[in-house]
Amino acid sequence: MARMGLDFGLPMSSGESRACKRKFRWLFKIEGVSAYTNALPPMRSERPSLSFRETPIQHVNETIYIPIKPEWKPVNLVLYDVKTGGGHPIFNWFKDGYDPRSGDWYPVTNGQFLKTARLELYDGCGNVVESWVYENAWPQVSEFGELDMGNQEIVTAQVSIRYARAYIE
Repeated sequence: MARMGLDFGLPMSSGESRACKRKFRWLFKIEGVSAYTNALPPMRSERPSLSFRETPIQHVNETIYIPIKPEWKPVNLVLYDVKTGGGHPIFNWFKDGYDPRSGDWYPVTNGQFLKTARLELYDGCGNVVESWVYENAWPQVSEFGELDMGNQEIVTAQVSIRYARAYIE
C-alpha cells in the first residue's frame, strides 16, 4: 500500500523514499566566507536561475527560435554578520583579488578569488538531498547593511554571487 502525506499520495517502489524539500534545511558553503569555521552563517539564499538566449531562424513563411547560449543569473546570499577571527570573511574574499589600499586588481592571477561554492539541501536527518555546485564564483556586489540605533535586529551582510556555471551533483 502506498504511503500518503509528504509524498503527495504518489506510489513508491520498495526501498524508495520521497519527501518534500524544506526551505529551512540548507547551507550555502564558500570556503572562508560562509558555513565554515571563522566564516559567516547563512540566513537566506536562492537556488540558481538559468535562461537561454535565443536566435531567430528565418524560414520562408515563418520565424522559429532556437536556444543558443545559457545565461546564469547571480544568486543573492544573506549572511549573519557575526564577529569572526581574522577579519570580515566577505571583505577578505574581496582582498583575494583586490587591494583597496593600492588599487591593484589581480582576480585571476593569485588563484584564490574565484572559488567553488556549494548549496546543499538536507532532509530531517541531515542527509544531503540536493547539492548544487557553483563553478568559479566571485562576489559581484556586497552590501554590508544599514545600521539603526532604534532597531535591535541582528546585523547582516549581503553578497551577490556571480559564477561561471552551476550544476547538480
